Amino acid sequence: MPVPGATATSLRKSYDVVIAGAGVQGLALAYELAKRGVTNVAVLDQRYPGAGASGRNGELIRSAFGSLEWCGLFNESLRRWEGLSEELDFNVLFSRSGYLVVATTQEQFDQCQRDVVKQASYGVQSRYVNADEALEIAPGLNRELVRGGVYQSSAGFAHHDAVVWAYARAAARLGVEIHAATTITGIDVASGGVTGVQTSRGHVATHVVVNAAGAQAGALAAMAEVHLPTEQCRLEIIVTESVAPFLRPALALQELFGYCHQTARGEFVGGTENYAPDNTVSLNGTYEQLLDICAKFVRMIPSLAGVRLLRHWAGVVDQAADMSPVLGPVPELTGFFLDCGWVYGFMGAPAAGALLAEAIIDGVLPPLVAPFTIDRLRGGRLIQESSLVTPPSRGTEG
Repeated sequence: MPVPGATATSLRKSYDVVIAGAGVQGLALAYELAKRGVTNVAVLDQRYPGAGASGRNGELIRSAFGSLEWCGLFNESLRRWEGLSEELDFNVLFSRSGYLVVATTQEQFDQCQRDVVKQASYGVQSRYVNADEALEIAPGLNRELVRGGVYQSSAGFAHHDAVVWAYARAAARLGVEIHAATTITGIDVASGGVTGVQTSRGHVATHVVVNAAGAQAGALAAMAEVHLPTEQCRLEIIVTESVAPFLRPALALQELFGYCHQTARGEFVGGTENYAPDNTVSLNGTYEQLLDICAKFVRMIPSLAGVRLLRHWAGVVDQAADMSPVLGPVPELTGFFLDCGWVYGFMGAPAAGALLAEAIIDGVLPPLVAPFTIDRLRGGRLIQESSLVTPPSRGTEG
């Protein structure tokens, strides 16, 4: 089925903005630009909208993190998620079912308590729960493993395909062109600024290029002679057959490096990660990781034993050392903006799209985005985020 909003027309000779990547980040930015009056925008994707990590993630949404930087950006995003279906005139299936970060050790529980105190000071509404309270919220969990955790009642999950379609249709309705099967092969630079892009369908003139290319972000940046200090990492996830409702909130399982939820149709969706990163880029699932996922989830949620597998897939992300996104302009190259390095890009898209649109139009970086620029990586000023449920250099909740 064609993605709503995608066009089969020829490329124009020039655009005000060219966005590389028709994932949820690129499409959200295109919509926000058009909403502010910048409609001569092209979104180019070498495959099709949502083909990358935007269609291969865990769909989870929260803002209860452990750092001021993450809480600020993702709390703004959560605020926008609440009205996104109405704004885009498309049901993105956002469910405010709650989000429970589960601690299975005393050390993790102590960290959860510290995180809740910080979250409150950052304006995030959350609470820490003891073992009994956690089991009341998610009664299917293994009682022998649960110590407590952090619960955010306003968080939850949405449907990744619906979100891609919603942003694509809304952007196209405002005049944005979304071109599938269009590969950027080069970026033209002159006098310290972007002047255009070379594509598999011809040359396009532009003075603004946004790198929202997901796993290909590093390669795209290199076309403009910009080194993006990120690495590709591969992850896997499963979907089971529909079963009777047993899990209302989304879960993050710290000990297992796992994240999951149950959809409205009854499917269990979840993924786990190993400590060592997988830097391969195959989209084929592996038997070894499938065993890891199934064993860990059955251990944490015993009722899943015997449930049949429906789908199993892999995805690739491009991430920085601190697993924080890389956002904003590249100082030495006028007109080249970064919207990449995402491992929680699905949940962060509504805020990132709006804030980067403001930065491109006004030339001023909003305070919520300012901590995430490429300069932090170049200067070794990594963001310290304590509440990620992934090993170092891994992560795909959203």
